[in-house]
Amino acid sequence: MTTIADILNLSRYSDLKLLTDERSVDTHQTIQSVEISETPDIEHYIPANVLLLTTAMSYADDQQGLIALIDSLIRAKAVGLGIKTGRFLGEIRPEIIAYAEKVHFPLIDIPNTYSLGSLLHQLLNKIWGTRYEEISFALDIQKKFFNLLVQNATNQIVINKLSQIVETPVILLNPFKEIMDYSKQFNPSSNPAQHYVNQIVQKVQGVSKESDSLIINGPKGNEIQVSLVPIRVHTYFPHYLVIVNPEQIPYPISSFAIDQAAMVLSFVLFKNEKVSESQQSIATEHFKELIDYHSGANPSVRSFELNVKHGYLLSNHYQVVHVFDEAALEDPMLNLNREERLTLASQWLQKHVPDEFANGLVLFFGVTKETLLLIQREVEDLDDKLLDIRNRLHDSLGIELIFSIGNPYTDWKRINQSYTEAKLVFDERRSRLQTHPIIHYKDKGMVQLFHHLEKNDVRFFCENILKDFAYPKEPALIELRRTLSVYLGAQCEIASAASALFVHRNTVKYRIQRCEEILGHAVNSPSHSLNLRLALALSDENR
Repeated sequence: MTTIADILNLSRYSDLKLLTDERSVDTHQTIQSVEISETPDIEHYIPANVLLLTTAMSYADDQQGLIALIDSLIRAKAVGLGIKTGRFLGEIRPEIIAYAEKVHFPLIDIPNTYSLGSLLHQLLNKIWGTRYEEISFALDIQKKFFNLLVQNATNQIVINKLSQIVETPVILLNPFKEIMDYSKQFNPSSNPAQHYVNQIVQKVQGVSKESDSLIINGPKGNEIQVSLVPIRVHTYFPHYLVIVNPEQIPYPISSFAIDQAAMVLSFVLFKNEKVSESQQSIATEHFKELIDYHSGANPSVRSFELNVKHGYLLSNHYQVVHVFDEAALEDPMLNLNREERLTLASQWLQKHVPDEFANGLVLFFGVTKETLLLIQREVEDLDDKLLDIRNRLHDSLGIELIFSIGNPYTDWKRINQSYTEAKLVFDERRSRLQTHPIIHYKDKGMVQLFHHLEKNDVRFFCENILKDFAYPKEPALIELRRTLSVYLGAQCEIASAASALFVHRNTVKYRIQRCEEILGHAVNSPSHSLNLRLALALSDENR
């Protein structure tokens, strides 16, 4: 890579004079091209990172026009402006130089002895020669990494090789910005890699798919520059290479060479993911056999034990949790972004579920992108742990998980029943667009029989049976309805209802009398209590 500073430091160009101060030269901005032009509106016809050469003949009688030219070149992202003086212009006026210094744009004085055409060719040869060297070096790097790929090298070996080539520390992050591997320069005590990652996570908001550079504080409080280079394993959620002190990478290693290393590393990561998915599919296929066993021969305990190596174990507690992404719930047609979100959520769960659930097993269905969590040990605070998982994943990647939970069972042969219940909960929440994070399966009993009826018919039944209590909005009626529901659930025992409501028994007696006045009959009579219970349940369902 060639910069203006590189050109001016060469002895063959010692007669080129930088008119602006050295602060106007960006030592990291490379010259990609050199062009000659006398056109005032050149900004519309030049590429970025160009060094423009001119005699400025258009400004011979009006040097103030050079200010507009400088502004236009800045908009076009030009590197600098070289002006051949002596033919059309004499010296560049001080106010023009002062303006260029103010906007940090390099001005170079080219002596009249130069031919601009000859200078153009010399500079291009310098740039092209540098690029050839960079490309040759980058291809050599690619060859080294390709050999590592063929040799089935681990991420750790690849990262250490890259760090050795660029002579600076390197960290590999997954899409959740968690450390996968880091080079040998880091150690847990004096130079922990996690410190750098924590700083990056604080400064980088959201998910960037482009290379980025930022300043962080090192372990000793000193400022350190790092570069984030995305690695394309996933389209929307890349892995990242963190390169520490990229400005110190020695010549002739270029950004192109780093890109080559990232590309080869993407193949390594992609291959590792596919191997992991293949291993995971074996456990998933066995689960499919478990939930379908009733259609074939009854499996034996021995056949279940044979799958212990895939994470299954004999226990007295089995419960299935269906896991999905809230953002993908509303649209059954998954686009690539949502598919990646669901795949990454499953990968994250594979890694972190052991932190929350002993012997928890994560199963991923590749076609539907659904994840199941098979809990094989009783968990007292299940909802709290699931909410913690949801919050952690949201903080990492902005994914908000929802959980549909089947009932627990003591026999592994009833795993299929817990799975069916979890799926029923998920299908119901999808049809009603319910986005509550956690929903448990509840046996609806006779209420299930009414699901195929028209909603208007169900509403008419509820209003006919419950009268004002069907869909109350007034606080007094809502309280009476609640008392009625608790009273019927307590088998019409006033003492039990009073205890559940935390009120005096006389209060319950009074409220039930009010209910009977509104309903027009006794609530504890066998001929009415069943209809009342059913109407209360149905009206709760259809609120």
